[in-house]
Amino acid sequence: MATYILHHGNNIEVLKQMIQDGVQVDSVVTDPPYGLKLMGNKWDYDVPSVEFWTLVLGVLKPGGHVLSFGGTRTYHRMVVNLEDAGFEIRDQIVWLYGSGFPKSMDVSKAIDKAAGAERKDTGEVKRGGDRQARLDGDFVGSACVEGLKWKAVTMPATPEAAEWEGWGTALKPAMEPVVLARKPLSEDTVAANVLKYRTGGINVDGCRAGPVCRIWNHWRSGGAGRLLPNHD
Repeated sequence: MATYILHHGNNIEVLKQMIQDGVQVDSVVTDPPYGLKLMGNKWDYDVPSVEFWTLVLGVLKPGGHVLSFGGTRTYHRMVVNLEDAGFEIRDQIVWLYGSGFPKSMDVSKAIDKAAGAERKDTGEVKRGGDRQARLDGDFVGSACVEGLKWKAVTMPATPEAAEWEGWGTALKPAMEPVVLARKPLSEDTVAANVLKYRTGGINVDGCRAGPVCRIWNHWRSGGAGRLLPNHD
C-alpha cells in the first residue's frame, strides 16, 4: 500500500523545509493563482514568482515534470517565470469545458444606459446567447431542462444601441492552458536519466484517449450525467 505525506502550511516555507530535508519528488501538479485579481482577493494578484518555481525546481528530481494550470490572459507570465527559474518548457495541454460564465458587458445596453433610455421586453428569453420563445411561462426546445437560468431579451431603445446589438467585451471562458515543463536532465541521455531517477519521460500510452466514436457515443447517451441533443 502506498504511503502519502500531507504537508500543511505556506507553500514557500514547506518547499524550503523539503529542500533542507533532502526530499525529492517525481513530479508536481498545481493549480496556482492566475493573477486575475479574482473577486478582489489579494492571493490572486499575481502568478507564481520565479522564487516559487526555483523552490519547486529544488524539490524535483532531474527530469521531473511540472503541470501547472493558468489563465488565458496571464498564462504567458507564469510560463516566463518557470523558464527563468530554470525549467524547460516542453508543451501545453488545454482543458476545455463549456460551463464558463462570460463576464462581459453588453455594449448595446451600456449605450442605452448612458443615454438614459429604457429598453423594452421583447417577450423572449435567452440562455447562453440562445434565444427561446416564451409562451405563457412554458419553454420550448432545450428549455425544458431543469435548473437553467433565463434572462429576458430586451430591444435596443436608441439607434446607436441598435447598431451595437450583440456586441460585448469578453469571450465566454471555455478553456484553461496547462504548461508542461521539465527540470533539466542530470544525465547525458534520457535513457540514462530514466534508469537512474525514474524521471524524464512521459507515459504517453497511458494517457491516450479512446476511439473518438466511442467517446462521442458516450456523451450522446448522457455520459457523466449530461443531457445532450441527439445530433446524427
